[in-house]
Amino acid sequence: MVLCTRLLALLPAALAVLHDGSTPVPNVEAPLNDPATMIGIKLTDALTQDDAKCLDGTPGFYYFRAGTGDGADKWYIHQEGGGWCESLDDCLARSKGNLGSSSAYTSTVSMDTGYFSLDPAINPLMYNWNSVFFKYCDGNSFSGSNSSTTIVSGSTLHWRGKHILNGGISDMLAHRGLDKATDVVVSGCSAGGLATFLHCDHWADRIKAEGSASANVVCMPDSGMFLDHEGPPKYHSGMTWAFWQQNSSSGVNDACIATEQPVSNCMFAEHTMKHIRTPTFPLQSEFDSWQTANDLGSTDVGLINQYGANLTRLVHTLSLIHI
Repeated sequence: MVLCTRLLALLPAALAVLHDGSTPVPNVEAPLNDPATMIGIKLTDALTQDDAKCLDGTPGFYYFRAGTGDGADKWYIHQEGGGWCESLDDCLARSKGNLGSSSAYTSTVSMDTGYFSLDPAINPLMYNWNSVFFKYCDGNSFSGSNSSTTIVSGSTLHWRGKHILNGGISDMLAHRGLDKATDVVVSGCSAGGLATFLHCDHWADRIKAEGSASANVVCMPDSGMFLDHEGPPKYHSGMTWAFWQQNSSSGVNDACIATEQPVSNCMFAEHTMKHIRTPTFPLQSEFDSWQTANDLGSTDVGLINQYGANLTRLVHTLSLIHI
């Protein structure tokens, strides 16, 4: 299962299962005197100026911890995972929790594991960098750009993930020092890993255009390569529904949209990755129990081996693009 435990703190097993197999960060307030504390940033300007809203209409949100020493101008940016909603009822249910609403997010959170670790023995490259944990509340990997809303059982749903993404980037550039960045690693796990594939060039383009043109920006999608496959779980159909419902054609990689047919292919990493210009270094398991169950939908050893071989081939292809 894709648990991304390198990045995220563990929860009890009963709470750990999400739509993409990722493990959520505990939504627990952290003391301000904890060195690992990250401060919550509510994207209210983006909400009022660009209608950037979570599924339920609340503002987007990210957690931030400033870098120190020689890491003061270096950044690690992590986009949260947590699956996707693939029907109106699914999105309605999602809007009632932390993956569809920012209403219950704590004002602080403590992050001191994996790439967020402050220990140079554990995290030698990025232990003192600026750290961002971008909360995920739009249901489609920060890609939605639908100006209309949908009412489901009396609740209004919003499809504005790409606008949340842009609001976060704008806030980091204007108020947190991203405009002075010399080195940036854009990452994310599972659905956040897919977001890294989808938005890698967008992050790089905005940082270089509105910050330093010489900034070294790379992308590191963790467990975000979900194959475009239609097995019994109907993963392809679900993601395609989300693409059209959320109007993601204007919220994913522009070069992919200009080339791929149908354009909904651009919701999948294997199609988008061909168009990524920014150096990208994927972390991906060849055999992933969540994917074999929920994308492939089979326990047949031969099919699983073929699926894993296809996944490995695609990762190698992407790696060759950026040599």
